[in-house]
Amino acid sequence: MRGLTLIQDTKGRVSYWRILQWLLVMLIFFFLGRTVWQDWAQVKGASISVNPFPFIFGTAVFAFSYFIQIGAWYLITLRLGIALSFSETLENWFTSQLGKYLPGKVWLVLGRFYFYESKGKSKKMITIALYLETVMLIVTGALIFFAALLFLKEIRFVRERDLWWIFVLFALVLLSLHPWVLRRLSNWILARFKREPISLPISYPNTLWILLICLLSWVVGGIGFYFFIHAIYPIAFQHLLFLTGSLAISSTLGLIALFAPGGLGVREGALAYLLSFLVPGSVAVILSVLTRIWMTFIEIGLIGMIYLVGKFRKGFGKSRDDRTERE
Repeated sequence: MRGLTLIQDTKGRVSYWRILQWLLVMLIFFFLGRTVWQDWAQVKGASISVNPFPFIFGTAVFAFSYFIQIGAWYLITLRLGIALSFSETLENWFTSQLGKYLPGKVWLVLGRFYFYESKGKSKKMITIALYLETVMLIVTGALIFFAALLFLKEIRFVRERDLWWIFVLFALVLLSLHPWVLRRLSNWILARFKREPISLPISYPNTLWILLICLLSWVVGGIGFYFFIHAIYPIAFQHLLFLTGSLAISSTLGLIALFAPGGLGVREGALAYLLSFLVPGSVAVILSVLTRIWMTFIEIGLIGMIYLVGKFRKGFGKSRDDRTERE
């Protein structure tokens, strides 16, 4: 019966994987909603209101963190010899972000890939650039989170006298980002999937620069996030690092959760759990959902702004050319 046709793929078969993706997302939000429902008394008693000044400041700072992240991407493409003009980079980077809200995460990657390919850039170098960006964001997000755990007594997982192994771990992470190590690891994984090996034509100092820029992006974003949370539910400034780490690791988990469009549900669940160490559980759930809405509006606003600036710039350039022809 046509009325009972389920989601189908291009071969006419039922896409059970797509159905499972959304069921998992709905299941996560079900448990989040149940937490709020069970503790609604705490929610009503919580001092939740919006202080406009830290809210506006936090929004502006968080929006700026996107441009730092774009700077890391631009540096990667520059070192790999596939860089476009910075205005084109901005336009493509923000436009491709829309793809992450579709299941599978592949649409974000494909959008950026095909744009650079249409500009005549090497497919191999584009793939390497996307790989490096993803690795850097995941590694720096995890580093900030583990650093944050050291300063929150409620969940400190190591005694002060045993902190030496944290520095050893940090040194190992830095070593693992050496192009030679990354290349060997990548080619080992590719060999398991019977794919051709890749090379990484980028120096170690450049890799560390990109790492620092990604770290800066997380830190600036964390500052904006702190002021956003503080504008709704006051939290002591001493928890700034923990909030930064919480945002970083929850966003990272959302990034690698292939079944969730835009990390939907995964990021909220992880963030709600971590925020519950600072605020009541039900309030943490509400704050995590509000964070999703806040970040989405920022991204949409930035995409719209870049689009309008691009249209204005193209229109201004065209009118200037017309005046030149008339003269």
